[in-house]
Amino acid sequence: MDKNKLAHSNSKGLQRLKELWPELTIFERFEYVVTLIVSLVLALLIIVALLSLLENIYEMLTAQITGGVDYKMFQITFGILLTLLIALEFRNSIDAILEGKGLLVQVKIVVLIAIIALARKFLVMDPKEFEPMMIAAFALVTLSLGIVYWLLSKSHKL
Repeated sequence: MDKNKLAHSNSKGLQRLKELWPELTIFERFEYVVTLIVSLVLALLIIVALLSLLENIYEMLTAQITGGVDYKMFQITFGILLTLLIALEFRNSIDAILEGKGLLVQVKIVVLIAIIALARKFLVMDPKEFEPMMIAAFALVTLSLGIVYWLLSKSHKL
C-alpha cells in the first residue's frame, strides 16, 4: 500500500470514528479504546522484535566472519522473524476490528496467526525433545488449520 492510500485510509478511519462515536454505547467506546491501547502496545512489541531480529542477524554475520554459524543461531533468527510476522498479523486483526471488517476476515486472520505460530514451533523445536506422536499431532493441526484457511478463502470469494 502506498503512503497516500495509507494516509487516506487512516484519515478516513478517524473521520468514520468521529461520526460514529456519539452513536456508540459506553461498552463499545470502552472496547474501542482498549483495542487502540492494545494496538499501541503491539506496535511497541513489533519494534522490540525488529530490533532483536536485527541484533541477531548482526551476531550471525560476526559469527560467520569469526568462525562459523551453528544451526541453533538460524533457528533463533527464524523464530524471531516468525514471531515478528505473528505480531504483524495480530496487528492486522486489530485493524480489522477497528475498521469494522466482517467476522470472516477476522477469523481468517486468527487462523493465519495460528498457522504461522505452528510453523514457528516447527522451526525452533528440537526433534529430539518431542515424541514422534507429538510431532505428528502438530503436523495434523497445521494441516487442519490450512484446510480451514483454504475453506474460509473459498467462502469469502462466494
